[in-house]
Amino acid sequence: MNSQQSVPATMNARTELDSPRDLMVTASSETSISLIWTKASGPIDHYRITFTPSSGIASEVTVPKDRTSYTLTDLEPGAEYIISITAERGRQQSLESTVDAFTGFRPISHLHFSHVTSSSVNITWSDPSPPADRLILNYSPRDEEEETMEVSLDATKRHAVLMGLQPATEYIVNLVAVHGTVTSEPIMGSITTGIDPPKDITISNVTKDSVMVSWSPPVASFDYYRVSYRPTQVGRLDSSVVPNTVTEFTISKLYPATEYEISLNSVRGREESERICTLVHTAMDNPVDLTATNITPTEALLQWKAPVSEVENYVIVLTHFAVAGETILVDGDREEFQLVDLLPRTHYTVTLYATSGPLTSGTISTNFSTLLDAPANLTASEVTRQSALISWQPPRAETENYILTYKSTDGSRKEALCNPKTTGFNNAGPKFLPMCIRERFPAALMPSPPLGGVWLLACLC
Repeated sequence: MNSQQSVPATMNARTELDSPRDLMVTASSETSISLIWTKASGPIDHYRITFTPSSGIASEVTVPKDRTSYTLTDLEPGAEYIISITAERGRQQSLESTVDAFTGFRPISHLHFSHVTSSSVNITWSDPSPPADRLILNYSPRDEEEETMEVSLDATKRHAVLMGLQPATEYIVNLVAVHGTVTSEPIMGSITTGIDPPKDITISNVTKDSVMVSWSPPVASFDYYRVSYRPTQVGRLDSSVVPNTVTEFTISKLYPATEYEISLNSVRGREESERICTLVHTAMDNPVDLTATNITPTEALLQWKAPVSEVENYVIVLTHFAVAGETILVDGDREEFQLVDLLPRTHYTVTLYATSGPLTSGTISTNFSTLLDAPANLTASEVTRQSALISWQPPRAETENYILTYKSTDGSRKEALCNPKTTGFNNAGPKFLPMCIRERFPAALMPSPPLGGVWLLACLC
């Protein structure tokens, strides 16, 4: 089989030319601008530089391919130029590299003021051209130009912060660029500092729902103060207007046991000073209505109502006579506590307060007295037809007298008042009086259970 092949189709093509890069201005004068660039890679015929002044009439110059610098001459003085460079080979032309340049000095065009406070201001400015050797910044209050301050700055600086200024004062600021022995015309601006805030904020008289805020007045004149406050966790921001003649203010209707952020500033017209701030915890509110109920010789039930604040613990301090108090810790979700193992016939003082973290509420208190405990183990022995020996165990509390009550055979009740040192009684007959004294007594406490018609009471007579 014979092989067959068509005539090949052909074409010629060229890759794009590489561009010169990093076009930069190295110097300028009133009528010239010096340029440098990085040469293009690959074969080229030459470079073409196009330069157009702000008047809009473009000019061109061809530069040999082995050059990487060139000085444009016979330019307009004090003019801005847009300069571009391309590489060419035959009809091919690379992408251009462009730079802006000025003949002569390009002055700093403007000063920009920002972050103005009562004592400082930030200043920024544009680049001079050609680059300056150094910069000189001068500033003074408008009405006190003899107090001009001068600051020498590095030529690379494009901003400065003026500090230590007077509040509510207009300052005149000028900046010049120094090129060798030549100084540019100054660029000038003015700025008025803000009014200064009050200072030395302090907090006092902290209660569960109020705090007192005190401060020192600012230097600059102003119309009034604004006091603002809100809970640090969550809550709305409230504020109050305070006359400029006072230096303290009580914030009320606060939540107890709550951390607040309090800020204060001065206001003049639409202008407001910086704020000064502080934090404060309001006090815990107290538990209330502490009472002692169900009182026995050895027990009492304490009850109270909880405060509005969240409570971690209650602290109960129990004291009697001159004895050091006993401290009892109770969980914060409780509203009662059973006291046990008390001393009979004893006067107690109870104090109670609540705690939550570092906060402590105020203290509430109550008093109560335990009852006289009863004699115990009442027994009858040596029983005959006409007598019996009645004995008992004395109570823990100090006793002045015992009252012995019994029934005779005809059903009548009889009483005997016995010496407290007596722990027994022998009834020798219906007219008994041994070891007993009949006299008036004001009270009888805690009767013991009857035993065969006999009752024994300890009393304070």
